[in-house]
Amino acid sequence: MTRSTRPIRARVTLVATVLVAVVLVAFAVVVVIAQQAQLRGNLDNSLEQRADLVRDQIAGGRSVVTSDDEDRFTQVLDGEGRVVLASENVAGAGALAALPSGDQAFSTSAALPVEDDEFRILVKRYEEDGRFVVVGENVDDLRDGMWALITALAVSIPVTLAVLAAVIWWIVGRTLRPVEELRREVADIGLDRLDRRVRVPDTDDEIARLAATMNDMLVRLERSAERQRRFVADASHELRTPLTRMRTALEVDLGRDDADLAETASGALDDTIEMQHLIDDLLFLARHDAGQTAIRFQRVDLDAIVEAEVREARAMVPSGPGIDMSAVSAAVVRGDASQLRRLVRNLLTNAVRHAASSVRVRVVDGPDRVVLVVQDDGPGIPPADRERVLERFVRLDEARTDRDGGAGLGLAIVKEIVLAHGGTIRVSGADEGVDVHGARVEVTLPAVG
Repeated sequence: MTRSTRPIRARVTLVATVLVAVVLVAFAVVVVIAQQAQLRGNLDNSLEQRADLVRDQIAGGRSVVTSDDEDRFTQVLDGEGRVVLASENVAGAGALAALPSGDQAFSTSAALPVEDDEFRILVKRYEEDGRFVVVGENVDDLRDGMWALITALAVSIPVTLAVLAAVIWWIVGRTLRPVEELRREVADIGLDRLDRRVRVPDTDDEIARLAATMNDMLVRLERSAERQRRFVADASHELRTPLTRMRTALEVDLGRDDADLAETASGALDDTIEMQHLIDDLLFLARHDAGQTAIRFQRVDLDAIVEAEVREARAMVPSGPGIDMSAVSAAVVRGDASQLRRLVRNLLTNAVRHAASSVRVRVVDGPDRVVLVVQDDGPGIPPADRERVLERFVRLDEARTDRDGGAGLGLAIVKEIVLAHGGTIRVSGADEGVDVHGARVEVTLPAVG
């Protein structure tokens, strides 16, 4: 099993155990080194005390140094390094250590006539009589103590790691159990059961927050799925209407001998254009929902776009309401020029469609925001419907009876473009009045300083 597929429980246990093992081994090494230094220091202090004791024996008039212990020896040397006195176990042997250059010197040697073991040796100079005292002691006890310590650590560390790994395995498993239960609950939720929610524990911890986040995600998925279903249903209905009109007109004319084919073709052309606009709007919204409408941000002269779209609107409907753009001032925003053109076009088309006699367009440049206002003198929008008209396929009753009422996507597209540009949109009555005739759409976009 590779690291990428190894369960989290195993990975956490392995990593934690390895880290603790490294710490314990490092600690054991430090303990062994410190213990060895302490034992050697104690041995050296013992040798110094023995050397002083031998010096005191000589100073007290005793002339023989004896020792029945094979684990230690004693020698007394004159200033030339010749043996003057010696313990019985090294009698007849020459000096067992070199004379020090200073007051004393420690050394370790195994080449001694006492035993084959290693000895710790001290040579100490006494200035009063110019003699040297040599004392030595077997280091077997020191080694035995160190090996006992190393053996204890070598046994206890693996046992400790095994117990620790078992405890970590159990703790991680117990900790991840709610996550596994949450995973199983989510796995049982299909596209046809998006109304289900996972259980949120009352622990107020990361698991509870994860469960709450999963429920929030399910809410968004449910809303998105419902929105998509409504979108498909409404799109099918809107596409069916012009197709039905064209089919009816063609079937009626085919059954008549005096059919006006030119009039039928003109009507079919109008319906085809209407379908083309509808399909363009549907494709824009579908791509926007799929995140495929990439915005190419750049400096855009919003006033130039407004002027161009107003000219086009006047040319498309020469007998339509008048469009006043005297309050359009120079303004630069940061956005996608093509999408901003679509935004202005949709606002003008909506205003011209519902205006009685006039449409007013205003652009106000501020220090950090640019405000675009399109206002008509038509029947207006009731306060209860001013948020709803920004949704998709929403048309008021007056528009539903009108062949030119549109599919109810114009303002919805404007809203999506505004939000994508970091702006806001607000629908109100003309001149902010509630009962005053006319509708006012205000769009606010970030300005470029």
